[in-house]
Order: sequence, then C-alpha cells, then structure tokens
Amino acid sequence: MRYGPGVPAAAQAGRVAESAWRTGATATPARRPRRLRWLLGSALTVILLATSGVVLYLRFHHAPFHVTGVAITQRTRTTCGVNVTGRISTNGAAGTVSYQWVITPGRQPPQPQNWSVIAGQHFAYVTAALSGSGGGRASETVTLQVLGPDLRTASTTVVVRC
Repeated sequence: MRYGPGVPAAAQAGRVAESAWRTGATATPARRPRRLRWLLGSALTVILLATSGVVLYLRFHHAPFHVTGVAITQRTRTTCGVNVTGRISTNGAAGTVSYQWVITPGRQPPQPQNWSVIAGQHFAYVTAALSGSGGGRASETVTLQVLGPDLRTASTTVVVRC
C-alpha cells in the first residue's frame, strides 16, 4: 500500500540532482527584474485610467444646445397663397427651439411654437402658410424669429396673389 505523493520518478529525479550537482543551482525559469515589472505594471495602470477617463468624458459630456443661424430657404406659391420655409441651424446638441412667425401687415398676433431637436440634428425646417382671400395681390413681410435658446431672426417679402 502506498500513501501520499510518493517518490518522484527515478529518471526525472536523476536529472534534477545531476543538474544541481554540476551547476550548483536548481533549474528555475529566468525572471524579469522587479523594477521592470513595477514600471510595466504602473504604465499599464496609467494607460487604463486615462482610457477610462476619455471614454467617460465622451459618453457623459454634452455641449449645451445653441442656435447658430436662421435663414428663409424657400418660398412656394400655392393656389391662393405662399408657403414660406425657414431653416434653423443648431450646434447638433439635443434641445428645444422656441420660435414664432411674424407677418406684417399684422393679420394675427404671433404664436410662439416649440420644435424638439435630437442630438446630431443640425437643422430644423419650419414652415408658415400664408393664404389670401378674394382677388388681387398683397405684399407681406414674413419674419422668422427664434426666441430661445438664442435670439435670431430672418425675414423675406412675399407677394400673395388670388
């Protein structure tokens, strides 16, 4: 009967003993110096922390929403009126634009409206429909006023014919 790990195999024990007898040391794998391991470990730690910081900054930092410009881009004649389209340019952040159309001579008081812009959307297109009644023609000035988050205006003159 045998208990425990037993005696190592004779061939392997002979080689280890012979190697120790001839060289004076046992065969151990070569190790890197401690200072080099410490430097490599520290460098890896700093790189991982910096990378994590950049990823977190890009993930959670968002620029505030701003309107960068306003322009009247299109005037389309209809049967008895004109559709005026305005482009509101943004910086690409998410937010809400508050705007109103002002038409002079004053037909009706301006009605403030809101437009939600999603992140990555750099333009919002809004349209005002002007219609005439009866016969003849009328010249009107149409102004797109952005009320928030930044104040901007753009205007054009249109002729409504019926």
